[in-house]
Amino acid sequence: MGIDARGRFGAESIVTDPQGTFVNANNVVLDGFTFQNSTVAAFTGYGIAIGAGQSGTQILNNIVQNNIAGIALSNAPSGAPALIQHNQIQFNNQTGGASGSGIYTDQFVSGGAVKNVLINENAFVGNADAGIDVSNTDAANGVSKLEISANAFNSNGRAVVLFNTHMSSFHNNSVTNSTLAASAAIRLFDNNTDLSVTFNDLMVGVGHGIRFSFLGLVGSPSSNVTINENNIGVVGPASFALNGLQVDMGGHQGTVNAECNWWGSTTGPTNPSNPGGTGEEVVGDADFTPWLIAPAPGGACGNTPGKATGGGQIESDPVFSPLGDLVSLPALMVTSSNPSGRATFGFVARCCAPSGNLDYKDHAEDVRIKAISVDGFNISPSGFCAGGKHAQVVGDASVIRSNGTTTERYTVDVDDCGEPGTSDRFGIKTTSYANGPTVLLGGNIQIKQ
Repeated sequence: MGIDARGRFGAESIVTDPQGTFVNANNVVLDGFTFQNSTVAAFTGYGIAIGAGQSGTQILNNIVQNNIAGIALSNAPSGAPALIQHNQIQFNNQTGGASGSGIYTDQFVSGGAVKNVLINENAFVGNADAGIDVSNTDAANGVSKLEISANAFNSNGRAVVLFNTHMSSFHNNSVTNSTLAASAAIRLFDNNTDLSVTFNDLMVGVGHGIRFSFLGLVGSPSSNVTINENNIGVVGPASFALNGLQVDMGGHQGTVNAECNWWGSTTGPTNPSNPGGTGEEVVGDADFTPWLIAPAPGGACGNTPGKATGGGQIESDPVFSPLGDLVSLPALMVTSSNPSGRATFGFVARCCAPSGNLDYKDHAEDVRIKAISVDGFNISPSGFCAGGKHAQVVGDASVIRSNGTTTERYTVDVDDCGEPGTSDRFGIKTTSYANGPTVLLGGNIQIKQ
């Protein structure tokens, strides 16, 4: 059994064959190799080519690099599912057909329909056309039940190109530094149906974030494509050189559901129907309202009328960064004789328009967070206490420490679990600090609509 190839160092068997490696049987497992230098277009042209009509192939823990194209995808609908997982698929840009594709399929590669494929937890790097290119233009033999999940796409021309793909999903992927100008990180062409794009981080690129077009090569314009709970851009409108979402005229049947995405700003996307929006641009027939008021995961969807107030104390917690670095020191034991183990807070927030104030002090860590603005406010049912209410407040704050003050985005999450407030919760996070949500040691939260 091979080792996860993403960033792998160490000896594995290397398959160097200008003609590529051809899979001509069902249920073949390729695990723990390096496939490279398939450069003769007259043969497969791929590091790994799954033969037309085969099924059940598992490609696991491999490095696939420096070929004309990385993997030729086929999986017959009547057979077992295919799995492509934990591979490093990179720099497949040699001259030839399908050059620049990490994974490629069309009706000639697959010999018919493709169904039941999971592409999960791979790293796609430096493939000049796309990490994954599905260019099947035979209306009777499309691709269905394709799941693309939890992959990292970096410095590819595009993360994914889709024609004629149905009942499929692209979710929980990270996409950064897409390099193909005038195209998009997610490029959707003809005849895609029932496709969901959810929980992805689309960070930066020289083209669009997502673009729909209809070229008339197969079927009809795409339909029932939903785009929800994604981070599209980082801050403001400049993460993508072009637009965050571009729906070309006739590129999708009906309005695209693009609700509840983060567009890089609490004010939502830049669009004529949203005059105050300062986030990534949305162009074309798309419904982007409401939008996330803070990045996913965790950002609430839309501002809601109401008011939240509160004050009290919570424990001061040790907090670690995603890389495992200690951000704050362990809490002191909280006792009546040791109040320095506590963090105290007071806040008020209301909508609409969002406004309010916040003052938070972690006595153990000598961190004070003082709101500069409140620009997002959302009330929803509590997921912590039955019958309670949850509120999320976002804005800019001064984060004050003994060694200096920084301006950072903050998110406050609170739960009102009813009187007398002994089960209420408070939590706060900024770029450099986080604590909770945790049950109050004392105090009260009230949320009113």
